[in-house]
Parts: sequence; structure tokens; C-alpha cells
Amino acid sequence: MQRPTDTLRGDHAITSRGIEVLRAIATHVRGGGEFPTEDAATLLRFLREFLLAVHLRKESEVLCPAVAMGGDERAAALVGDLVRMHEEVGELLHTLVLFWEPVGELTTDEQQGFADTATTFASLVARMQGIEEERLFPACDATVPADDQLSWNEQFAQFDRDPAAIAAWRARLDVLAARWLA
Repeated sequence: MQRPTDTLRGDHAITSRGIEVLRAIATHVRGGGEFPTEDAATLLRFLREFLLAVHLRKESEVLCPAVAMGGDERAAALVGDLVRMHEEVGELLHTLVLFWEPVGELTTDEQQGFADTATTFASLVARMQGIEEERLFPACDATVPADDQLSWNEQFAQFDRDPAAIAAWRARLDVLAARWLA
């Protein structure tokens, strides 16, 4: 049986792929390239529908409360810091979506704003994932009894709702990566 933290690491892998593409798009836009409306729409939809609506829910509704309750004061403080980072990720993604759905062509300032916001978002997600993998997941594995974690993968599957959707997102991200990371 796969540990719940391994399931979350798998989520991080697919999210990291999306973040790499976002960084590449931000670099392109910052350099004066045309804003790739369709690619940005696909990528930001992935981040909204998978990162926010699935992955971060797994962490904030299942993992974080268990670690905060089962761990010591440092674990609780770590969870608090990560919950704040989750909120900031949501706010930054909302800002990116505003760029994604412009009324008309983006001005030069709006393109720079998109690029700066995308870079900040990508850096925050990467930092957050690093903290989770280096500190939160080990804290979970050390402090939350295995029998308490038995139902977590089932709960995670309920958040995923449609496993085919994740496979579809991977395929879409592969297409974007081929275009932007080549």
C-alpha cells in the first residue's frame, strides 16, 4: 500500500511540471513575447482544478490537521506556516487568472505584471513543496500513527474524483512542456 505522503509526492511531481512550464511562459512574456492565451488558459486551469481544488485540499483538510494535532509545537507552527502559504498561493493564482482572462490584448505593463506574478507564484509553490517534502511529510510519517493514515488514500481519491482527469492533465502538460521546455 502506498503511503499517503507518497501520494502527495506524486502530486508534487505533476505540479512541478506545470510550474516549469509557467516559468518558461513568464520568461517568454517578460522578454516581450506574445502572451500565449490558450497555453496560459490551459495551465492556469490545471493549477486551479488540480493544485488548488485537489492537491492543496488533501494537505489542508487531511494531512495538516493530523500533523498539527499529533506533533509537537514545531510541527504545529510548521503547519500554520504552510497553511498561510496555501492561502497566498490561492491569492496569487487568482491574480494570474485575471491576466488569463483579459478584456483585450495585454499592455506591456500587464505582460510584465503577469510575468512577475507567475514567477512569484512558481517560486512560492516550489518553496512550499520543498518544505513539505523535507519537513511536513517526515513529521507526518513520524508522528501520525499508521492506522490513523489507513483511510487517507481513500479520502485523497475522493478529492481526485476522476482519476482519468489526472491522466488527461499529464497529457496536456506534456504537450505544453514539449512546446515551452524544448
